[in-house]
Amino acid sequence: MTKSLSIIIGSTRTNRIGRDVAEWVADIAKTEGFDTVELLDLKDESLPKFDAPVPPMYAAVDTPEAKAWAAKIDAAEHLLVLTPEYNRSVPASLKTAIDNVYGEWNAKPTAIVSYGYIGGGANAAKHLRESLEFLKTDIVAETAALQLSEEIVQDGFSGEKVADTDKAALRATIATLANK
Repeated sequence: MTKSLSIIIGSTRTNRIGRDVAEWVADIAKTEGFDTVELLDLKDESLPKFDAPVPPMYAAVDTPEAKAWAAKIDAAEHLLVLTPEYNRSVPASLKTAIDNVYGEWNAKPTAIVSYGYIGGGANAAKHLRESLEFLKTDIVAETAALQLSEEIVQDGFSGEKVADTDKAALRATIATLANK
């Protein structure tokens, strides 16, 4: 039986490293139990600022962009949410993507991977976990936090320079998700 993973890239900044980190994580996912990996880049989604009069928990958001995003979340077999840490939390782009959908998150096997210069983005991961738990995702206990440094990002992100302990945590998180 084949297993597929969809990785949500939470950053939309112009000079982000999120896409490079996601591609590196995707390569690791293919060695840890996933046959196919798709990148869901929020930079390509064009989700409007969430301003629905009724939350998606009670009535589906009906913009074309939200419907398309909901279909992608619904179609995903497993999700890995990749988030940087901005001001000790998740980027607004990621929170908007989360808030535009409700039922499609329910029971979806999900993992969190964060990255940042302070604690590897652990504060963002904590806030993200709270949101995803509220949405009733089937979230794995393991969370990988990738500690950034100037050496890791000076010439573009390099996964080879990530600390071995962070790589091990990433592999464990992905392996746990693959077993759901």
